[in-house]
Amino acid sequence: MGIFSTNYEKEAEELWKEVEKDLRPKDGLKHVLYIHIPSIVSEYNIKLNFVIEKIQKYGYSIIDVKFTCETSNKFLIIYE
Repeated sequence: MGIFSTNYEKEAEELWKEVEKDLRPKDGLKHVLYIHIPSIVSEYNIKLNFVIEKIQKYGYSIIDVKFTCETSNKFLIIYE
């Protein structure tokens, strides 16, 4: 069994479907995504990496990722 269990993969795919709807068109400008990942630390590491990799595969550059709220696992992804 690998690090990426079936449940994590399914949950990461569901999260990606929500995030994908909010991606801005590629226009050379910087944009932000504010996402909430309701998980324990090991799970949100996997899910956040999954989302970041998908954004990059769409041809966007990740500028920064900020952990914004320790009590509720919220992240700000800055991309262009």
